[in-house]
Formats: sequence, structure tokens, C-alpha cells
Amino acid sequence: IVRLGVGRGSFGCDKLMDNLREMMNEIQSVKPESFGKGKKGQKKVAKGTKYYLKAHLSCTQGKGSVLVDLRTLDPTSSFFMSDPL
Repeated sequence: IVRLGVGRGSFGCDKLMDNLREMMNEIQSVKPESFGKGKKGQKKVAKGTKYYLKAHLSCTQGKGSVLVDLRTLDPTSSFFMSDPL
């Protein structure tokens, strides 16, 4: 579970998107070679294994959150940081 701030509302859309893009690229760059259940290093990651399971976006003092399409957050996806329809 990763919970962190991306920026302030006063940053503007472009700056918030830049911060989010950098955050996701950094998470992807430190991804371990093996992850999931089991002992470290014992389990190889199968093709198609998901590293990102869910993503929600919320404001600090607001109610609820919005489920985010994972394809737009995964740096390995062709939909990375694109506007979903």
C-alpha cells in the first residue's frame, strides 16, 4: 500500500500531472524482480502478473474517493497518463 500526496490544489492541472507521472515512474523503477506471496527471491513473476491492483484518488478533506483506471497509471502501458474515455 502506498499513500502519499501528489501536490496542492493550487498547483494547477499540469503540475499535478507532472508530479503524478514522476511518482508512478519512480514506483515502477524500484519494483522488485519478485513480488507477491512467498519468500523473497523464491517466486518468479509470471508474465501478465499485475503489480498495480487498485488506485484511488481523493482530496485531503473531501468525502470519498474516485477509482482510477489502472491503464492510465501503469508506466508500462500504452495508455500511461492518457485521458480515458
